[in-house]
Amino acid sequence: MAAPVSTVSNHVVSVLVDAALAAGADPRRIARLLGVDHTQLLDRAVRVPTADVTRLWALLYEVAGTEAGALAAEHAEHGRLYVWDYLISTAPTLAAGLREAARYNSTICDPRVGLEVVEDGSLLTARYFDLPHRAPYDRLNREFAMVVTARRARAGFGASGIPVRVDFSHPAPRDRRYLERAFGAGNIHFDQSRDALKFLGTAARPNDPFLHAILRRHATEVLAAGGPERAWLEVFRDELRTRLSARTGGTMLDEVARALGLSGRTLQRRLAEQGTTWRAELETVRRDLAITLLCERSDSVRSIAVQLGYRDHRVLARAFRRWTGSAPADFRRAQSN
Repeated sequence: MAAPVSTVSNHVVSVLVDAALAAGADPRRIARLLGVDHTQLLDRAVRVPTADVTRLWALLYEVAGTEAGALAAEHAEHGRLYVWDYLISTAPTLAAGLREAARYNSTICDPRVGLEVVEDGSLLTARYFDLPHRAPYDRLNREFAMVVTARRARAGFGASGIPVRVDFSHPAPRDRRYLERAFGAGNIHFDQSRDALKFLGTAARPNDPFLHAILRRHATEVLAAGGPERAWLEVFRDELRTRLSARTGGTMLDEVARALGLSGRTLQRRLAEQGTTWRAELETVRRDLAITLLCERSDSVRSIAVQLGYRDHRVLARAFRRWTGSAPADFRRAQSN
């Protein structure tokens, strides 16, 4: 099983969170944004929806400005990106290391992100493409990815790992000096067709082939173990179930939105980004709770209808027949036999 599309590794997200905190972001705001406390990101099985990562980049842009990508890269010390870091730095050649990074890029990135490595004589080029975040935050992500990759190349191969040219597809910032410092090089170009790092020569180093094989095997296992995490949508559904089971009056949507630190409109927008709607989610939770209450408790259908927020038990009866093909009372009798 490959890492799920439209998710990003917790290792990258934890780096972005650290950068946001260092820039003065409120940790409670980060927790609301991600649907979990940032300390839970230490669980290496967690992958975060790319839509949430875009919102995290938006927060970084808000607190750190146009240099947020390079700032985040400063928090990505060697090892923070787990096995991916060591695939580059333990390879026998820079070309081999970058190819391994490309092959296992989805251990840290959204699997849609591409990285290709091209050798042309003495010139070695690593090109990124299909970075998924929308403008203006896409440029932050490009700069982060490129700076981190260049730093891993330098960590493994010294001066040979310093790019001789850096190309970005976005326009130049007003002051590019922060990028010159980040790359340790000044030959940086903007408005190019691709985002690319170019290295000179085929840098090589002594390496331990057994260690590298172990790392490669582990990277394969990380990808195979990749699966959906308890993401924002699950947090939302838990809150919806809680509110539905303990009605407090008022509008259900607004109650759930407030509990998640959102406005009603923002809640509906986030549901749309997850490919669902408030109505569909409410219907699903009502169905599941109705079945549970009919099977496990003796409450009347009229009482269950009130608990689920229906004004009339006949509305519940029609919905239940649509869900299961049976009337509530018939379903209960069938389950008790």
